[in-house]
Amino acid sequence: MLFRVDGSGTSAEASRVRMTVVLLWVLISMTGCETVHFYSQAAAGQANVMLKRRPVEKWIASPDTGPQLRSRLELSRKMLAFAQEELCMPSKGSYTLYSDLGSPHVVWVIHAARELSLEPKQWWYPFIGKQEYRGYFSEKDAMGEVRGLQEDGYETSVSGVDAYSTLGAFRDPLLNTFILRDEAEFAELLFHELAHQRHYAHGDTSYNEGLAEAVSREGVRRWLRAHGSREQIARYETRLKRLAQAGGAIQNTSARLKNLYRSNLSDTQKRARKQQEIQRLKDRLRQLRGEWGGGLDTWIDEPINNARINSFTAYENHVPQFQRLLEECGGDFATFWLELERKAGKR
Repeated sequence: MLFRVDGSGTSAEASRVRMTVVLLWVLISMTGCETVHFYSQAAAGQANVMLKRRPVEKWIASPDTGPQLRSRLELSRKMLAFAQEELCMPSKGSYTLYSDLGSPHVVWVIHAARELSLEPKQWWYPFIGKQEYRGYFSEKDAMGEVRGLQEDGYETSVSGVDAYSTLGAFRDPLLNTFILRDEAEFAELLFHELAHQRHYAHGDTSYNEGLAEAVSREGVRRWLRAHGSREQIARYETRLKRLAQAGGAIQNTSARLKNLYRSNLSDTQKRARKQQEIQRLKDRLRQLRGEWGGGLDTWIDEPINNARINSFTAYENHVPQFQRLLEECGGDFATFWLELERKAGKR
């Protein structure tokens, strides 16, 4: 058996683990070697996360736990209570455990798209449907997938990711990869993952990520108003303003490239225009970096391609619609979640 449930797991969770393992091996036994490798590494990676979990209370009580980590673990309990009471997102046992993976990231995520298309490559997964990304627990494995995609003519983008949600299948732990982030960023990530657990549309990456981003940003605003300082609030609002400025430039480029790829120009002309659009984007981002006094280094100094643009827009395209819906619900999260569920029944 690939998974062993530690003493902190419930019997119901143990049953889910065993059922997941059985279904996993039924699925991969019917597929090719490449798919077997992907699901094998995914199972082993998830097992590693789970095996290293210990209840937050034990970490806090341990004399070996440093003061900074102990403080964050205590803060996480307050954030979970806030998420349940103010945002109507109960953790259902998630983030009441902590794992130190000894790694800077938990997974490495790949996005891919063709050279003259912004249509993202999709992968199908059991239980959750289609997704616009592929995740590996090993950077080496991720880069192997990247090389294969590039050989097939795809542009790719790969980045280390610090958290993911199992959508309530398991008790997701807090991780060393994000526990010591700035308080606002820590809260934002926690609320983002809880939003996935609260409401999830199978097979719709942009919908799910846009929802989680909208909820987490409003959640952080409310958290800081209740528990933060004026300086923290101002710093977070500046961050969101800058995200909107840079995001607007990236989304405008995405829109222009979509029109370009649909045009009747030759592929040679499209490639030339594409590079002009990317250079135009970099010039705008350099302007913003000058106004801000820094930032955006990876977008300016590293290559930009269709996959990288998609990796950004997948999180941002639907944020405004969920912000509007929350406003229409009078800012009340209980009503917001009910309205989402009602709309989901019509999807």
